[in-house]
Amino acid sequence: LGLMNDMESIISKLKPNMDPNFRLFMTALPHPDFPLGLLQMCNKVTNEPPAGLKAGLLRSYTPGVMVDQDKIERVDTAQWRQLLFALCFLHSIVQERRKF
Repeated sequence: LGLMNDMESIISKLKPNMDPNFRLFMTALPHPDFPLGLLQMCNKVTNEPPAGLKAGLLRSYTPGVMVDQDKIERVDTAQWRQLLFALCFLHSIVQERRKF
């Protein structure tokens, strides 16, 4: 958290001279002592896993997330599609069980 306090002051000092296309990506776990000023000057993005096994599988097959049509058709065998489904199914189970 010490770095985040320093980051808030560094960004505040550099902000007037920053290029408008400058982006800084950070990742952090929620913490009650996280600097509020840093949170207020940032865009926040959260990614929650979908609720339920069916929703998890549907999300895995959503284009741009994990599997798209190009990956499905990359290898033209039944075993490839079965392996891909098994991987997505396992991923959905792990995401669902992570809550417990």
